[in-house]
Amino acid sequence: MIVSKLILTNYQNGILSLLLKNNRVQEISYTQHNDTGKIGDIYVAKVLNVVKNINAAFIDYQKGKRGYLPLTGKYVPILLNRTYDGRILAGDEILVQMEKEAIREKEPVFTMNLSLAGKYSVITNANTTKSVSSKLNKSDKEILKQVIPSDCEYGIVVRTNAKELLIENNLTTLEQECKQLISQMDKLLKEGIHRTCYSRIYQAPASYLTELRDNVSWEYEQIVTDDAKIYHELDDFFASYHPSKKEILSFYQDDSVTLLRLYGIDTKVQELLQTKVWLNSGAYLVIEQTEAMYVIDVNSGKNTTKKTSDSYILSINLEAAKEIMRQIRLRNLSGIILIDFINMEEESMKEQLMQELKKLAHLDRIPTTVVDMTALDLVEITRKKTKRSLKAQLES
Repeated sequence: MIVSKLILTNYQNGILSLLLKNNRVQEISYTQHNDTGKIGDIYVAKVLNVVKNINAAFIDYQKGKRGYLPLTGKYVPILLNRTYDGRILAGDEILVQMEKEAIREKEPVFTMNLSLAGKYSVITNANTTKSVSSKLNKSDKEILKQVIPSDCEYGIVVRTNAKELLIENNLTTLEQECKQLISQMDKLLKEGIHRTCYSRIYQAPASYLTELRDNVSWEYEQIVTDDAKIYHELDDFFASYHPSKKEILSFYQDDSVTLLRLYGIDTKVQELLQTKVWLNSGAYLVIEQTEAMYVIDVNSGKNTTKKTSDSYILSINLEAAKEIMRQIRLRNLSGIILIDFINMEEESMKEQLMQELKKLAHLDRIPTTVVDMTALDLVEITRKKTKRSLKAQLES
């Protein structure tokens, strides 16, 4: 019997969220306690300078906190200090939203297309397109399109989550959410244009709340926290989104054994920061970061039997592929990832390995692409950069 528990607790300088299945980490996220902003926050920023050859601007979104703003002609910006005349100039005060966190030496990335997300829909102010998730089939899209308010001046994207409303025959919930988000956007823009520079006019929900909200395949049997503030946030969340499941939420109080110690959380986190990862077969992975990419090496390790057998090598590589994609997701590795599997001679086995990697990559919530296998049998994977790696967050 598989037991799924979501644990939320204070850890170092932030809040750690772990999904455990039979006490093994399946998902992990970390939210730092700081005021440097997070994805989804909206600010009144100041344009420092415009760089025409890269069609971008550098901004201060907080005093002394710099960001990168791509300048795309398809979005009309909201300026606070003057009427927009087709140009963005140094000194302009502009409404922007954080799209990507700062990663290594790169500043956080912002957009002029402000958005507010609900469980079933997303409202955007600059991109006024109205559409339905491409992951839904044609007939579902046609039904959901009918629910989108036709007189709305904003863009609306109906999310994949709306599929569950079709199953429940409860499209009123989608309509109500759209109207609520439209009203929220109206208020935000109306008030935002009167705020002073560097003001944060919208603070996105904590990542552990949005992950709960956006989860399509609800797989939590129990949600446990030892923090009163988190407990009350979760209590409000269940009241809004899952009132029938409120009984799975519990507040842990035991002075003799902390929640961290009870579930061995510190050990589990440290394992995700180690270079070497052992596999059940006795083989192991070595995960290292270089200046330009992550490099993962697959080694046959302790298992010395049948090392020359093609079927043995394939089995090790397939086991490694599954664990590699798990480690990439848990550690939040992004950018270019190069994997050195154990060499195989048979082209059919190489193809089987590549197909398995592509299937596993498709399960990742963050866009992940298995690019190709090179002539040297190195596999290249790219993963979209949104947040810093788990290691970088914990060490900052």
